[in-house]
Amino acid sequence: MWMEPLDQADSVLTALSLTIAGGFTALFLLRSRHRTITERMKQSLEKHQDYFTYLSANMHGADALFPPPGRLTPVELKAIQSKLLQWIEAIDGEQRGKLTALCRDLGLVELERQRLRSSRHGVRMEAAYHLGVMRAAECTGELLNLLEREGSEPTAFVVGRAAAKCAATLEDLRRLMQLLTEHHPKAHQLIADTIASSSLDPAPLFAELLRSENNEAVLTVALISLSGRNDPHVFGALDRLIMSGHKEIRVKAAKMFLQYPHLLPLERIGELIRHPDWEIRAAAAKAVGEQQLDFYLEALTRSMADEEWWVRYYSARSLSKLGSAGFEALCETACSSENGASRESAWEAVHEELNQAEVSASQEALQMPHYNRLNFIFRRTLGEHGASRPSHRPRISS
Repeated sequence: MWMEPLDQADSVLTALSLTIAGGFTALFLLRSRHRTITERMKQSLEKHQDYFTYLSANMHGADALFPPPGRLTPVELKAIQSKLLQWIEAIDGEQRGKLTALCRDLGLVELERQRLRSSRHGVRMEAAYHLGVMRAAECTGELLNLLEREGSEPTAFVVGRAAAKCAATLEDLRRLMQLLTEHHPKAHQLIADTIASSSLDPAPLFAELLRSENNEAVLTVALISLSGRNDPHVFGALDRLIMSGHKEIRVKAAKMFLQYPHLLPLERIGELIRHPDWEIRAAAAKAVGEQQLDFYLEALTRSMADEEWWVRYYSARSLSKLGSAGFEALCETACSSENGASRESAWEAVHEELNQAEVSASQEALQMPHYNRLNFIFRRTLGEHGASRPSHRPRISS
């Protein structure tokens, strides 16, 4: 049937008005429902305040915690669950174990396990999170299966963290790591953080992976996770990784390798100071200073001519930590090096070391000989250039 343009516009406006009105009505109903649930939750928490007092008083005792007496409504159970989850996340040790056991006795683990099979994605994510908080080890397999279905979705890390918290064996963590690195191969730090949320110590797993694995993402996560840990068991696996075809792995492995200088032959550190990757050269130069390895004074002096600023920077800083001989090498480089960048880096380190010694001498008389020794080397080595440095004789504090 033919309609005039004005009639058509009127029909469209009417439809839009009805749609908008329906949307506002739905929003109002949702907000009203949310307020109702919130109010009922609050009332339930107040109703069971005595029970929460009982839990607080007996949480540190030897006996198991009992569920509240009587039959609980769904809202009451949800309210108690919210309080228990809040406490579980705030404590650890035996107290956490008693609360998670109480969650099982209340049927909360089984309830969330059923919700894990919901057709609604949001419900599944919430259930996974709750199971993780409750450390439901019996649900680890289902969580890993759900993680596999999540694939490359960002919510995979919600499930992954829950699976890590529930993991009962290192094999669980191995599968978790494989799934996350397969679908999120660039999220190295996030994967490492996810696995770190487990109550298990994953170090033996990471050490094994460093020895046997060739996957770039897996190795990178393992290296990130072990960084800063003093674990000599991984030392033997690092040498092969320094030869890896992936630069990030080479660099991370070398930095970990240099955490164990007492286990390294002297010539090995020298090889790293000459490594093709500037990041490794810089790390090796830095390690020499931190360990005060005087043997590498000449190697550090040569590294002052490196084309990379960071290598020159750490070489200069390490020379300044090698006593009078290192400081003299810096002064000689600042005076006679044919490389302009090398001279600049040396000058900066020389002046910084002198200034620090001057400040220390002004604060403590025992530091005066050290300052005088450095100042003597500085002026003797640089001659006229050294004499031109502004001299502020340290004032010894009383």
